[in-house]
Amino acid sequence: MQVFLYDDNFYFLRPKILSSPQSQMPDNSTTVKPPDGLWRPQFDKANNVWNESADQEYKDFQKNKYQDELEPNPIMEQLVTLGQQLADEKLARKQAEKAQNTLGIQLTEEVLARKEAEAWNQSLGEQMAILKLDILSLKGGMTSES
Repeated sequence: MQVFLYDDNFYFLRPKILSSPQSQMPDNSTTVKPPDGLWRPQFDKANNVWNESADQEYKDFQKNKYQDELEPNPIMEQLVTLGQQLADEKLARKQAEKAQNTLGIQLTEEVLARKEAEAWNQSLGEQMAILKLDILSLKGGMTSES
């Protein structure tokens, strides 16, 4: 079972979980949960309710108490900026490496295609030379027979 502890002035301290349902509740506690949104809950034992006890001065003090922690730290901002720049540069480097690899593959494919075309051209040139020789020998044979 959960109870909510309060001090001698009935100001909320903290919740506490009792080890077993048969455990006896502490004297300065209640099973009534303080509603969310109270700055300084104070328990009204007679009516069994929590009330807001914080005045505006208390609220202002609490707001300003942690203001330094909320204000941006220039060093932390620089670290965040540098971290982002580093991440951006790593991403740009990876993209450049990928583009370079793609260009390398394309260049290799073009070189292979050119070598294949050169081999075809040489083969066709050899076939043309053979055909010319055949034509010349046929022409030569026709003239000698006539």
